This record gives sequence, structure tokens and C-alpha cells, in this order.
Amino acid sequence: MVHLQDLELTLRSSAGPVEILRGLDAEIARGETVSVVGPSGSGKTSMIMVIAGLERASGGHVEVAGQDLAALDEDGLALFRRQKVGIVFQAFHLVPTMTALENVAVPLELAGRGDAFDRAEASLRQVGLGHRLDHYPGQLSGGEQQRVALARAFAPEPDLLLADEPTGNLDGETGATVIDLLFDLRAHHGTTLLLITHDPELAARCGRQIHLVDGRIVAPQPTVALRAGGAP
Repeated sequence: MVHLQDLELTLRSSAGPVEILRGLDAEIARGETVSVVGPSGSGKTSMIMVIAGLERASGGHVEVAGQDLAALDEDGLALFRRQKVGIVFQAFHLVPTMTALENVAVPLELAGRGDAFDRAEASLRQVGLGHRLDHYPGQLSGGEQQRVALARAFAPEPDLLLADEPTGNLDGETGATVIDLLFDLRAHHGTTLLLITHDPELAARCGRQIHLVDGRIVAPQPTVALRAGGAP
């Protein structure tokens, strides 16, 4: 599903070029659930931005769902995302002047689906918001807004879902509900999941973990057991 070979990303800044990703090699199989963990600034978000085609790699090879992303122009990348990738961010990114139903239907309409609104309604009912179809984001709680975002991401039935700290703006109880829903939807659709999180318990719910440090994939550090008294 995802093939990264010697992936590099260098961005320009006022102080000169900044190396964000430094020679990443990774394989993610269809249907896998993989968490991406690491300290802030390690390149986690940049990694999924490249995988989504929202950021161009500076070097290396990026292939997603059989598509070489370097071979696509901007229109091709937009079509690729529309057909293959769902994205859920920490911020909900809902259009405030559109109802929940309209927010979910928009990507389906852009994909040319004649059943866009029927599919959007079914997706919102899947996340328990059948009674909120005509409500605007400002009329919804944070948890409800993220459920709309989940419905929007899953409605086109993407091959790959990218989730970047999807509970970062939610309280613990609401976040747990949203995560349970995300994993339920992923299982129902058979979607490959790549999840960024700082939460060790959430990371452990995925089949495996990718550890990023300073733009590189590293082996996880073993936990050192302590003897009584705190000495190793």
C-alpha cells in the first residue's frame, strides 16, 4: 500500500535549507494499522504530508496504492487523494458555512458521485450523527465535529486513512469515543491506517509502530527494568 525508499524532504527557511526527513525506508501493507511516534519536530506530520501528496519529496521514491507520486502533477495528486486517501487532522477543517451533510458530501461531489448526498447521510449515520445532518459546525461539539470529519474521510471508501493526532483537540473521554469509532470504521471498510500520536496506549492499538527521531526511522529503545531502589 505504501512504499517509501530513501525518502528525503528539505525545506527552505530564512536561515537556509532545513532537512526534515532523512532517507526514510518503510513498507506498509494493505490493511495494516501502523502508528507513527516520536518527539515533536521529528518529522511525523511531514511524513504523512508527503504520503498524501500534499508535500513534494525532495528525493527518494514514494509509491502509494501502486501510484508513483513523483509522476503526478498537482491535478493528478488531487485526483489521487480524492480516490485513494482519507485524512483526519487534529483540527477538524470543516467548512463553517456548510451543514454536516454538505461537509461530507463535498468530496463525493468532486469525485463525480451521483449519490453524494445519500452516501454522505449514510456515513454520518455510521458515526451516530443522523440527527445532526442539517447542523453547522458551530452548532456541534468538538467530538461531534471530529465525527463529521471521520464521516467525510471514510465516505469515499479510501484505501488509506491518514490520521494526525485526531484527538488532540478533545478531552479524554470524548477522544476515546472518537478513537473507538475510528478503529471500528477502519475494520468495517478494511482501510489501511497510518496514525500519528503521542499517546503510547493509542499507538499500541495499532499492529506495529514506526519510531521517528530527527527525521529518521529508528529502532524503539528497550525499556530497562529497575531493581528495587531504582538501580538498573
